[in-house]
Amino acid sequence: MRKIIFLLILFKVQIFFGQNVNIQISNFSLKHNEVEYSTFQFVNSSYSISRPTLVVLTNNDLFLKFSNELSSLYKFKQEYTDIWILGITNLSPNELTFQEKEVIDLFLKEIIKYRSDNNLSHYTLESLESEKIILRNKDEICKYLICKNKFR
Repeated sequence: MRKIIFLLILFKVQIFFGQNVNIQISNFSLKHNEVEYSTFQFVNSSYSISRPTLVVLTNNDLFLKFSNELSSLYKFKQEYTDIWILGITNLSPNELTFQEKEVIDLFLKEIIKYRSDNNLSHYTLESLESEKIILRNKDEICKYLICKNKFR
């Protein structure tokens, strides 16, 4: 009986002191080597060291739609808890310029630094580069997220 009471108390402590993380950070109108871009970080998670990350690249028009509507699309039980979106003005996914590649590398390094600074599981530049997705239209995001609503 004591073991059961101990376990119940342990679970109560976990519930009372557990952390829920909900972050939405937007940076608009950034510029690097004549490339204009914007970034958006969305986190919805109970604190965990292994928060999986989804990196999305898109043009600036879709970026604005995603950053405004992602919280309404997001369903709590997802594979991904951290979503990073990079919107580059006039992005042509099939023909990335050297300057656009530099912006993408800066963005990926920012993700790595954030995860390191917050004691989250480590990603390498190569792993993020290989796992990033490029979205060409707004409906494609639901291929990667379990959307609870439809895009407007």
